[in-house]
Amino acid sequence: MKYTRYISLSLLIFSGTFLLCTVFATDSSLENGLVMGKVHWFHLSMLIMSVCSWIAALLMKPAKPFIFLPTDGLVLLLAIIVVLTYNWQLNPEPERLLVGGQLIMLWFLLRFIFNEWQPLRLFFPAVIMGTGLIEAISGICQLHGFENSNHSLFNLTGDFYNPGPYSGYLALVLPLCVWIILEFDKYKKAGWHQSKIYLYYMAWFCLLGILVVLPAGMSRTAWIAAIVSCAWVYWGERIGWKKTKRIMKRHPILSLVSSILIMVSLAGVFVGIYTLKMDSANGRLLLWKVTGRAIMEQPWAGTGLGGFPAAYTEAQAGYFASGKATETERVVAGCPDYGFNEFLQIGLEQGVAGLVVFVLLLGYSLWCGVKNGQLGASGGILALIVFGLASYPLQLPEFWVVLVVFMAVANTSLDSATSLCLFRGGLRRIIFITIIGIFVVGCAGIFRQQKKYHEGYKKWNRLKMMHNNEVYEAASNGYEELVSQMKHRPELLFETALCLNRTKRYAEANKLLYQAMLLSSDPMIYYITAKNEQALGNYRKAEKLLLHAINILPERIYPYYLLAKLYSEEAFFQEDKFLHIAEVVLKKEPRVVSPAIQEMKSEIQKMLNDKRRNPN
Repeated sequence: MKYTRYISLSLLIFSGTFLLCTVFATDSSLENGLVMGKVHWFHLSMLIMSVCSWIAALLMKPAKPFIFLPTDGLVLLLAIIVVLTYNWQLNPEPERLLVGGQLIMLWFLLRFIFNEWQPLRLFFPAVIMGTGLIEAISGICQLHGFENSNHSLFNLTGDFYNPGPYSGYLALVLPLCVWIILEFDKYKKAGWHQSKIYLYYMAWFCLLGILVVLPAGMSRTAWIAAIVSCAWVYWGERIGWKKTKRIMKRHPILSLVSSILIMVSLAGVFVGIYTLKMDSANGRLLLWKVTGRAIMEQPWAGTGLGGFPAAYTEAQAGYFASGKATETERVVAGCPDYGFNEFLQIGLEQGVAGLVVFVLLLGYSLWCGVKNGQLGASGGILALIVFGLASYPLQLPEFWVVLVVFMAVANTSLDSATSLCLFRGGLRRIIFITIIGIFVVGCAGIFRQQKKYHEGYKKWNRLKMMHNNEVYEAASNGYEELVSQMKHRPELLFETALCLNRTKRYAEANKLLYQAMLLSSDPMIYYITAKNEQALGNYRKAEKLLLHAINILPERIYPYYLLAKLYSEEAFFQEDKFLHIAEVVLKKEPRVVSPAIQEMKSEIQKMLNDKRRNPN
């Protein structure tokens, strides 16, 4: 029995470490390999973990009954809501559905693992801390030029595409480091035979490394998440609610003055952070405002998973068309694919019911983490909550992996008297083996399906090289074959349409572009579609598309330029409209002056001069 337990534990340690290394996975052979490499790694690691868990279940007789927690029910309820609200006809996010299925199985596998192997409740967070340490070292090397970053505009990205999610990941790890330092402080004078002393010093190295690179990431949201979560962990470990109430009763005036000073300081910090990147902050405020308007249009049904970009674009066009927008909002407007607030995005996609269930899931996990003495895990959950208020962590698989691990750690060992106890008696082992065996089959099926997408991303990467080298005729054939397999990717539809446009197959290009409008918020889709309609002689359609594009982003010069050229067409010439739009192009001041803008203005000025010299 001792050897079988060691074998089982070794398998689970290996598979768990492999899973948590998702953050490092990249694959340059894939299109968007920084993200898709992690997705493929996650699917592979889930297959390995399910097999290892099944072998462990075969080797070991379950020592404890499985306790069905409220969080288990909330996880299943959230999955049901996602399935019910999903737009199956459009099918905008089949790959995220696959990831979601894996995450549900990961949740229950971790619940089984932590229930049977209590030491792994510390091992998994320790591995997460190790990944944070490696990322911090990688960031330091990038800052000093020893490693290349993954973005030409930033010298600090870690294994991410830009500093935002990189800083957010470090912010999740930081409260875990603080908790281990505070929890294992008593071991610092113990002998080196104590394994926890290594964790203690490793936590210090990780904390110091993160503190070096986190300010350089310039992510205000990550800074706030790190400060709030670390303060939470320190308060929980060293002060607590009872001691706080006792201090407040003994020193009421001092407590009041201290509270006022803290509030004033926090207000000053927020003002300073706001002014640090004012345009960015104003853009986020507009984004949340428009998302809120979109939620109110369909609060219960939601748009379904993947429905955010198109719904947001339409809501923003309606808002600007209403004339209620301020000049600042018109200037800072953009069309992001994410809501930069995970709660608002979930509210838009899964409706209010999905948002409520998700908030309950996180809130109950936080409470369980405190009750079960897992403040490191609850601090990580809190950091993700704060970071998710102004960023997009849940659009990346590595954040979901860490969140599920933190929630599973926080929820383990809840008092069974308040929960439903399942799988008692002699059939318990058979039931465990059967359920995990089903997970193995499920993970294998999902991995096989993802493997097809993996090959598609490889082909797409090769085709993109041909597209960038302007070999449009040859690339269009390959693109068209790939579209049938990956028509849920608007970027692929757009690139295919550009190839068809270059070969003058305008009608076929627009068929793909109209599909892309349902999946993406990119205004360039509207511009190219309008140009194709103009080339086909469908001037009214082209005009309608460009006017809608102007409503989406009213301060962009390019759609006005295209509209002016449309009105100057001999078959669609409208002098009054042309003169008005031409004046708009010439008078508008771009946020960033570029040679392309100057060329457009010069061309419109030349056209305007020609029309004035030759009015007939």
